[in-house]
Amino acid sequence: MSVDSKHHLRIVAFKTIDFKSKKTGEPGQMKLAQCIVTSESAEKGQQVVVGELLMPRHLNETPVGEYLAEFELSVGQDLRVTARLTHLHPYGSIVNSTPRSGSAKEADKKAA
Repeated sequence: MSVDSKHHLRIVAFKTIDFKSKKTGEPGQMKLAQCIVTSESAEKGQQVVVGELLMPRHLNETPVGEYLAEFELSVGQDLRVTARLTHLHPYGSIVNSTPRSGSAKEADKKAA
């Protein structure tokens, strides 16, 4: 039995880590999303924290922006239960993945 639970997060940047597989010796890459996570509980109220989220391969092309994230529980080889990202649903407006300067934004306002 599982309970559907979505969590609001904002992806602000990505970090790519190159590695070499211990099993095959082949090179690989991991993509980590730099996130601002907002959660709320009756005990603690609203909490805002910053952290990294391992992106699964099927979500590697996700742009910077705000999302409702879905997770599933999994058990690792060390028998630890962890949450694994499965889906990201756009929340509000998606931010362009290319950082823009203030002058570019002002130029857009003048053009409009």
